[in-house]
Amino acid sequence: MDPRRPCRKLVWTWSGRRSSFIALMTWMLLVWLGPVQAGEIRDVQSLAPLVGKVVQSVVGIKATTETAPASRSMALGPASPGGPSLTAKEVYGAGVIIKAEPGLIVTSNHLIRGAETLAVRLPDGRQLDAKFVVADERYGLAMLRISASGLTAARIGRSIDAEPGDFVLAVGGSSGSAPSVSFGIVSALHRSRPGIPCQDLIQTDALLDRGSSGGALFNLRGEVIGIVAAGADETESGRAFGLAIPSDAIDRLYVRMN
Repeated sequence: MDPRRPCRKLVWTWSGRRSSFIALMTWMLLVWLGPVQAGEIRDVQSLAPLVGKVVQSVVGIKATTETAPASRSMALGPASPGGPSLTAKEVYGAGVIIKAEPGLIVTSNHLIRGAETLAVRLPDGRQLDAKFVVADERYGLAMLRISASGLTAARIGRSIDAEPGDFVLAVGGSSGSAPSVSFGIVSALHRSRPGIPCQDLIQTDALLDRGSSGGALFNLRGEVIGIVAAGADETESGRAFGLAIPSDAIDRLYVRMN
């Protein structure tokens, strides 16, 4: 008898058991996810029902500022009637409706800071002017108000309950077009980045399109746990890993309104 044959049999047996074990664990994970997401995800193999629900509370934002041409000397002072005209600069991002009745929207403060005009694009295609309400410089959040009916407000979750490994959806804009959605996990907590006031950011590996700043980070219960502040690293495709301001900071905006 070839002494190597028992070894081959042992390797084949272990390989087969390992494959069976992986298949069993995958099946158990799918079964476990079902009841956890009951009421939010009807089919654990698709996030489409949840996405269709949460995107109704995310809006696109266009912030427009006017600047003098770069070639104009500062010593000349304000532009004269016959001088060079001002140049409009448009920046696109996103926001989250948090109160439908008064039309309150939360977004990233750096997106709208210094803007002369603010325009909001609703999920149904309506485009409306928005007014600045209040900002929180410490956390980098801002609140806007629009006048519209038929708005859908997002549910605000507890970001303090977020843990690394939690599944999340990042929903934001894409250079003024339809919302962009990506799926990932909370990869880290208590992060910081130069240029972002908040020092307690949520990091996610969900990829973000340009224009996602101010958008929402949802958990799989459809609750907002963060407001997208920026991408951590730009890639050739224009997408980036994300950093979000914890949703618990939204309460600070309400305090500043009073």
